[in-house]
Amino acid sequence: MMKREITITLNYRLTRGKVNLNEIVYRLKELRDPLMLKLLTEILKNYDDLIVEHLKTSKADSDKVTEVFGKHKKKKDPQDGFCSGRAIRKRGYRKSPKHINTVFGTLLLPLRSVECCSCEKRYSPLLNALQIEPYSRKEINFEHEVIESVIDTNYRRLIDGRSIDISLGGIHNIVVGSDIDKEFQETINRNDLSAIMGDGTGVKQVKGKKGELRAVIGVTQAGRVQPLGCFTNTEWPKIEKIVRKRIKEEGPESKKTILPFVYDGEPGLDDFLSDITESQRCTWHGPRGLYHSLWEDGLKKKESQPAIDKMKKLLGIELPEGDYEILKEEDKEPVRKQYEKSKEEIRELIDTFSKRGYSHAVTYLSKLSERLFTNVELWLETGVIAPKTTSLLERVFRELGRRLKKIAWGWSDQAVTNISKMIMIRRYSRDKWEEYWEKKLGIRGYFNIHISSVAIS
Repeated sequence: MMKREITITLNYRLTRGKVNLNEIVYRLKELRDPLMLKLLTEILKNYDDLIVEHLKTSKADSDKVTEVFGKHKKKKDPQDGFCSGRAIRKRGYRKSPKHINTVFGTLLLPLRSVECCSCEKRYSPLLNALQIEPYSRKEINFEHEVIESVIDTNYRRLIDGRSIDISLGGIHNIVVGSDIDKEFQETINRNDLSAIMGDGTGVKQVKGKKGELRAVIGVTQAGRVQPLGCFTNTEWPKIEKIVRKRIKEEGPESKKTILPFVYDGEPGLDDFLSDITESQRCTWHGPRGLYHSLWEDGLKKKESQPAIDKMKKLLGIELPEGDYEILKEEDKEPVRKQYEKSKEEIRELIDTFSKRGYSHAVTYLSKLSERLFTNVELWLETGVIAPKTTSLLERVFRELGRRLKKIAWGWSDQAVTNISKMIMIRRYSRDKWEEYWEKKLGIRGYFNIHISSVAIS
């Protein structure tokens, strides 16, 4: 561990009695990025000097510290192996500095060239020490800044409004090349969830082609969103296999409860995760879907409204809040009676539609009624109050839609999947998002810097 001190000299002029706080802050903000670039350059040049001086010592070949500093490919080795020698000779600087895009701007880094005393290979030890690839043109903090900005706005505004020195194609390559699809695959304990939800939304892709973005989320016992996956143009059976692998069974059998799977009736989801969940049709979408079915049967809104209102009333079963264990059977009886009455009246409604020839409404309501009261049945059996609407997932899609639908035109499946995962994880799993970037950036506490003092001379 080494310690160094940086001395910064700044000059300023002010007009007494006329300067205000806003102007001072404005000028300091202008100074921020150039100052950080200058600091970065000087720190790296000093680090380069320390590395080279260390490699020049007689102990270089045997010192373990130089394993990182002096690692290089052996010259003219057909196996492309690494040289065991670490001692070097200075060979000056390269003709042109290396350009690296950083969050502060473009860094022009002078690169010192050295020659290995063993194999005579010339290389730059600073690049190895900083873990910079030979042809790299950006550091990962820059990628982090771009992705954070893309999540908040679209490409064009990112370039025009945030002054990030990158092209549209460069931004696109960062998003498409992200490894986000390989991360966040940890398993989720089933007992930590109170429900699972799934839904899809359309996105515009290449040449105006309409794609389908599908998402699955878990709802924790605390009511928070647990992202389980985002998928573009992927069939539900394949999504089911992927999500199923992420849900693990833990704890005694006696504590395992039925998980409701809440959805809005999208085709392919009736038996989704049927081995661990019970399907629950969204009670908000129920009356809405019935209106469209009756419209297909020729009824206008005024004619179908009484049936819609009745449907809403039948679905409005309120479950008592509080400790289920201390409830007596007579306390549960009103819920059970209302549940049975609602089921019976829905059957009567189906018979009425059938007699009137409303075939679309009969088909819709018959299929819907089988999965409308899963939350009530679950409460009567276990006391668990589970979600009965997809409102939480609808909010998730609004978060995605506000950004994704405005910037996803012309994107590939991989790009849509990546950006939707980024938006969802950053919004609903912020701690995991930060952990991901700390790991990706290699933040391990090996470099710290602080301001020791600021004084006017």
